[in-house]
Amino acid sequence: MQTVMASMVHDVKNSLGLMTNQLDTVYNRLADLDPEAAQIVRRLQLECGRINNDVVHMLGLYKLQSGMFTPSFDEVYVPDIIDDVGSRYRDILHSMGIELIVNFDNKDCVWCLDSTLVEGLLTNVITNAIRYTKSSLQFFISQTEDGWLHIRIVDDGNGFPDAMINILNQPESVCFQSGATGLGLYFCQQIAQMHQHDGHNGYIELSNRDQPPGAVFDLWLP
Repeated sequence: MQTVMASMVHDVKNSLGLMTNQLDTVYNRLADLDPEAAQIVRRLQLECGRINNDVVHMLGLYKLQSGMFTPSFDEVYVPDIIDDVGSRYRDILHSMGIELIVNFDNKDCVWCLDSTLVEGLLTNVITNAIRYTKSSLQFFISQTEDGWLHIRIVDDGNGFPDAMINILNQPESVCFQSGATGLGLYFCQQIAQMHQHDGHNGYIELSNRDQPPGAVFDLWLP
């Protein structure tokens, strides 16, 4: 089963990569001729990204639940992770008029984590946030005095639905098999929990802000 799933993910990723590249060509041709149509193309590219994330998450969760996956933790320069994630979306964000703002409390921040998993988590969050934000995405990265790395992503859309926030407040309701929550959200939760230190597990939080309105995603890693 693992071989079949890995092969399927590889084929889907190749097809989505080809579609994304061709859509980029279409966007460049439409950008000046028909800006409205060009934005539709950008939205299609984002949906390709979401599908790509989902199939990768599916394989990762299968390996995790089958005991075939082991995280690789190392000391990582956190700004590099944020830069890598932002660079993937720089062109799309610029073309959609969305500003990416990064705020560091400490730009020399180094943390023990699995960089591939955390990049995948942040990529998943941004892919979804771009669908709903209006003009900006903001990162806030800080280290707390009691030993946590805090990464917050804030958009200026209409916020998370109450049902999604309530699911995270009721851990027993978050079930991959039942489909009670989105695959991406479940994946993010599992990645955070894999990070452990001094008896603490990482976790995620969802909330909404009132003024200005927007969705807030918080990642906490011990």
